[in-house]
Formats: sequence, structure tokens, C-alpha cells
Amino acid sequence: MRISILIFLFIASFLSGVYSVEAQELKAIVKDEKGDPLPFATAYDNELAYGTTADGNGQIFLKIKTASKEIWISHVGYQKKKIELDKIDLSQFQEINLIPDKLGLNEVVVSGQMQARSLRNSPVKVEVFKADFLNDFSQGSGNLMENISMVNGIQENVACGVCYTNEISINGLEGAYTSLLINGIPIYGNLATVYGLNSIPTDMMEKIEVVRGPGSTLYGSEAMAGVINIITPHAENRTLNLNSSISQFGEWKGNLISQHGEKDWKHFSGFHWDVANQFVDDNGDLFSDVVLRDRFSVFNFSENEKKQLSIGGKYYYEDRRNGVLEYVKDRNYKQLRGSDEVYGESIYTHRWEIFGNKNFGDSPFRLQFSASQHWQDSYYGDTFYEAEQYQAFANFIYENQWGDHNLLSGVSQRLSYYDDNSAATENGTSNQADLQIIPGIFVQDEWKISEAWKALSGARLDYYNRHGLIFSPRLNIQYQLSEWTNFRFNSGTGFRIVNLFTEDHAFVSGQRELLIKEDLDPERSFNVGLGFQHVYTFGNQQGSFELDGFYTYFTNKIIPDYDTPGFIIYANSEAYAYTRGLSANLNHQVGADFYLNLGAQWQNARQAESNDDGILEEKPIIYSRDWSAVGSVEYSFPLGIKLNYNFNWNGPTAMPEVFDVNEMGEIVGTRSDISPSFMMHNLKIRKEYKRIEVFAGVRNVFDNVQEFSPLSGTQDKTVPLGFGEYFDTAYNYGSLMGRNFFIGFDWKIISE
Repeated sequence: MRISILIFLFIASFLSGVYSVEAQELKAIVKDEKGDPLPFATAYDNELAYGTTADGNGQIFLKIKTASKEIWISHVGYQKKKIELDKIDLSQFQEINLIPDKLGLNEVVVSGQMQARSLRNSPVKVEVFKADFLNDFSQGSGNLMENISMVNGIQENVACGVCYTNEISINGLEGAYTSLLINGIPIYGNLATVYGLNSIPTDMMEKIEVVRGPGSTLYGSEAMAGVINIITPHAENRTLNLNSSISQFGEWKGNLISQHGEKDWKHFSGFHWDVANQFVDDNGDLFSDVVLRDRFSVFNFSENEKKQLSIGGKYYYEDRRNGVLEYVKDRNYKQLRGSDEVYGESIYTHRWEIFGNKNFGDSPFRLQFSASQHWQDSYYGDTFYEAEQYQAFANFIYENQWGDHNLLSGVSQRLSYYDDNSAATENGTSNQADLQIIPGIFVQDEWKISEAWKALSGARLDYYNRHGLIFSPRLNIQYQLSEWTNFRFNSGTGFRIVNLFTEDHAFVSGQRELLIKEDLDPERSFNVGLGFQHVYTFGNQQGSFELDGFYTYFTNKIIPDYDTPGFIIYANSEAYAYTRGLSANLNHQVGADFYLNLGAQWQNARQAESNDDGILEEKPIIYSRDWSAVGSVEYSFPLGIKLNYNFNWNGPTAMPEVFDVNEMGEIVGTRSDISPSFMMHNLKIRKEYKRIEVFAGVRNVFDNVQEFSPLSGTQDKTVPLGFGEYFDTAYNYGSLMGRNFFIGFDWKIISE
């Protein structure tokens, strides 16, 4: 009897112990480094695969299982934190502070395969840059083009030293080879990429995703060098935010941003301005070193979770001008546009765009759509250029999971209408607008071969009314050596339809005429790449090291011929081109106080051109750099003071051929076809208060400007300045703006 009682007591004691363990609960509130709650953070046990989500106030209540040893706390945009259960008192309420994740290691990305994937688990390598990070290093209230050069291997190329038209170059290729998306949707036509990229303020971006290598399988033409996808913000709490800055060169920029909701709808709305009207001529070429402009954008992004619909739109207006002082002073350009005696360039731009996504309940179907209109009215000296382009796009997508395969397929329809008054749309003696109706189909399969191996294969088939069917396949393979160590291999083909105004701004800026010898066929490319990424953590530090190699080969390369003075000649050729290189990048973060990014890229971008004997000879691709390096450092001091420093170092750059002349307008020589290396340093200091941040800084700290004016042929005294036969605006390789101080503020007027 006693033995039975002892056994009963032992079992009861054991069960009560188990019950007490099972009854243990993690009670905590999750906060950021400033002490503000982080709503909807997650707490989970990786090994036992259970967890919960915090409420809107950041509070977590998680029943702890007996075998649990550690719980991970995470939130998008912050470093994960490990809680070792044997080192805390579960009877007490815990306060858990997360540190911002400057590296973006836990980001969810969509650009690489048109599907949401965590950054480290995507077979396609995607680089993520948050808008807050870009703004921290800029003058404030900047735009995409002002910040993109902070990304390793990506440069802003300026094609005109008067109106400062610019483009995004990836891996040494011209901007026409890069596709720009908003929320994964193609929206920027060729005309818009000439001036429209300055219309995207950083404050209408949540982050930027960058994919290198051909993306034509998913996104069609113009995606041969890579894809830049802008993710727009999501409205959260009701807020009203005002920021503004002004520089010593008279650049006044700002944003007024509102986040608000009405019933099921949430809205993120904003107004952006960028104004400069101060003539600055430090290099003495009689043209302003700062492009003068009045630039305004109005945008809105709305979401309805119940209807599973998001829709956005933007209107953009710009009055851009530059020229000799007489042209721009007191806004004389309004009367002098088209003058053949006083040289200046004046460009009026209007642009509207809408875009959206629609899901259909629990079905595997979704719809993407966009439409835009871009209109330009411009004078380059006495040359009038007027153009408009309409774009419409729709993607109907099917996605489903079949075992270890995730299938994505869809049909797309793109409509592009383009008209201008140049030789690009001439048809004999009349004008013929260019209308392209481009249907396409695509399919993609992501196959999880094992825990370590993934393969992503896909293909796209487009029909162009001028070129017929174009087929584009791709293959990506990922080997995950461990959770934080990846190898990636990618290969694929790309294609590009040539659009002349985007290709070469020089036929309207300067004194060259455009000559098209025949209908231009699409360019084709083949790409391979191999990448390595390792993420490390120790203590309160984390970092990542990346090494990537790439090679792209182009056939039917359309190369403008500048060798005939006064002309730019286009024709199909047997020419080829290639770009190959190696890039390395190091990111390191220490707690919430120190962040470091260092990157370098070596590249060899070459194209073959026929010499006088008809033999192909290799030459560097114009504006391609032999090497480049970038770096940025952020350090947080006590009392809410932060210091940001960044540099951009560009190696020797291939330059277009331009001619120097004497006072009689006779050629006396050509400038070097390779520029010297060039380095820019920028510094910014910020002080944070409860509702306002004030900042001050300096761009181009060491006053480094390019040795030569970008303008050539200006010594000709036989004609007014800018109207000589050999006047050219294309010799741009560095900054024309010297040291430039700025101040500004960011004020949270309402924050709930």
C-alpha cells in the first residue's frame, strides 16, 4: 500500500512539474532603439517551429514549451535577437530592444522573380537599399538619380554638360540597358528615362531593389544590364511630415508627406519640389555649373486590404534650362527659346502615371497594371524638339505551389506610342509615329531540389510587330552552404529595341545631325554570373561579405558612329560588345551606433567597331569606367547626433570623341578618349529631437571638379557661342559643382 502511495505521489509530482513548465509564458514588450514599441513583431522557436505575433502595442504573450531553449524576436527592418530562456526570469515582464538592420538581411524582395522572397532565400541575387539610408547621406529631399551612385557598380552618367540629362549605368552599360520599375511594374518608357528619372523623390520610396544581369525573361526589353525596382511606402499611423533643405548654390528642395486612412483605405500622399535659379560658373565656360530648374511632383499611394487592391499615381512637371547668362537671367529664356544668337537649352516636361496591383481572394491569380503619358517641349539652341510617349502595360499572373515546385506564369500586354519631330520618326517626306503593340507570355519554375539546392528556370516569348517573335530564357541556381552562406549562379539572354532619342542625346544637343542608314534590328545578349555571400554575427555586431563575377556578350550591337564630323550615323553591323568584371562588397554594423559599407568593382566593357579597312577593332564602351569604389560610414553620438560620410571614387572613364578648335573654328586637336580618375567626398551631421531633425553638411568636401569644361568647340569666334560646327556638350566624367554647403530640417508635424 505504501509503495502504491509513493508511486502515486511521484507521478503527481512529475505531472505537476510538467504542468508548471508548460504553463510558463514569455511576457514581453518589443521596442526599437529609441524605446518606441514595435507593433506586430514576431517571437518564435526555430527548432520546435512555434511562435506568435505581438499586438499593435508591441506586447508578446507566448506559451513556452518544455523543450524550448531559445526564442528569436524579429521585426522587418531590425536585427533578430535571441532570447536564451535559462538566462531570464519568465515570471517577470521583459523589455526587448531591437537594433535597426542597416544591412537589410531580413528584407523581403520581389524583383528577382516577381514573387515575395526573403533576401537570403532568393535564387536571384537582389541588393536592397532603404530610402532612409539613402536620405541619411544626401542633401535631404533628394531623388533617385542623386543617390543611386552610392550603390557599388552603378553610376550616374551625364550625357550633356548644358541640360545635364543623365542615365543609370549598371556594370559599364549605358542607361538604355537598364529597366526601371515601380512595385515590379514597368512604367518608364524610353523618352521618360532621359529626364524623368529626376522626378522620383526619395520620399516616395520605401526602398530600392537592384538586380544585375538580363531580366528580359520577366520584364522584357531594356532589362539587359539589370533591373531597378522602386518599392513605394505603405501608410501606417496618421502622420504629417515636412522636410526641406537649401544649398549655397540656391538649390531648394523639400517634401510635404501625409499618411492617413479612411475606413478600409490607407493613403500615402506627398508633394515634392526642387528649385534652383542661381547662375554659378566656377569653371569659366560661360554656362552655369548647376542646371536651373523648377521641378514639382505630386503623388499618392492607396491600399485597401479588404479589396486586396493597391493603386498609385504621380504627376510631374519640370521647367529645366541652362545656357549663357543672357539666356537664363531674369528668365529671359522664355522669350529667347529657339534663338540662333544666344545659346541656351530649355526643356518643359509634363508626365503623369498610374499603376496598381489587384489580388483575387484566395485564388492564385493577380493583376498588375500601369499607364503613363510623357510630353516634352524643348529647344537645344535653335533646334526644336517636341516628343510625346504613351505607355500602357498589364500583367495577368498565375502562381501556385506543386510539391517542391513553385510555378509562376502569365500573359502580358504592352502598348507604346511614340512621336517626335526628329529623324527618328521620319518616313520618307512625312512623319510616322511609332506604335508598338507587344503581347508576351512567360513561365517560371522555382524548384526546391533539397534543403541546400534551389533552381529557378524561366522563359519568355514576346511578339514585336517590327521584329517578330523574340525568345528569352533564364536559369538561376542557388546553393545554400548554411543559413547565412550562399553561392549563386545565373545565366540568361536579353534583348533590347533601339530608341534613338534615349540612345544619343547628342543629335539635339550640339551641332550633329542624325543619319539612320537602315531599319535597326534588336540587340541580343547572353549573360553568366557567379556570386558568393556570407553573413556573419558576433556579439552585437553583424556584417556581410559579397563577391560577384559577371560576363555579358552582345550581338548585333548598335553603335553610333561619331567619326564623321557633324553627324551621328546608325546602322546594323556585325559588331559585338562585352562587359565583364568582378565586384566585392563589405557591410558591417556595430549595434545601433556604427555602420560601414565598402564596395569596389573592376570591369572591362568593350565594343568592336570596324576600322577603315573593315576590320573589327575593340574599343571601350563610352562612359564605362575601368574601376570604381564606394564607401559610407554612419556613427551615432550621444544626445541624438549622427555623422554620415560617404565617398565615390571613379577610375579612368572612356569618353566620346570631341574636337577642340581655334578662333577660326578650325580643328586643332581632340581631347583624350580616357578621363582621369575622380573622387567625391560628402559629409553630413544630424541632430534628432522628439519631433524634428536638423542637419547640415557639405557635398564635394575637397572641392574636386573635373579638369575640363564638358563643353568643347567653344573657342570658335566666327559664330555666337554654342553655334559652332564642332560645339559639343558630351565631355562629362566628374562633378562641375565645387564645394557646396547645405542645411535643412525634417519635421514630424503630426505623429500618432
